[in-house]
This record gives sequence, C-alpha cells and structure tokens, in this order.
Amino acid sequence: MQGASGLETLLTEREAASVLQVSLTSVRRWRREGRGPVYRKIGRSVRYRQDDLADFVASARCMETGWRSRRLSA
Repeated sequence: MQGASGLETLLTEREAASVLQVSLTSVRRWRREGRGPVYRKIGRSVRYRQDDLADFVASARCMETGWRSRRLSA
C-alpha cells in the first residue's frame, strides 16, 4: 500500500499488533527473540510493512499441532 507521497505506508508496532490480533508485548517479544515479522528501524522507531505482516501470518500456517499425530501413533 502506498501513501500520497508515493512511499509505502508503514505501520507502527501498535498497528502491527492490531493487524495480527496480538498484544503489543507479543510483537515486541517476537522481535527481541528474532521470530517475529520483518521490521524496519527508522531512527529509533520500529515500522512494519503490510506485506511483511501477511508473509509472517502465511508462514505460521500449521496443519496439525503434533499432539494428534503422537496420540494416533500410540
């Protein structure tokens, strides 16, 4: 998505958390642990692209929890 200036619109941490439907604390923890969505640092600010959030959600897709497969093989 591009803004009026022609630059891509970047989301704040809070906006990214809202899009992902998780807490701001979760987004910050994931970033600190290196397992969250790709982000950009602009000065001291952290920003996210919509496409990077969509990619993060797509990569988190699970077919099963593992519990079911362990239970069925027992």
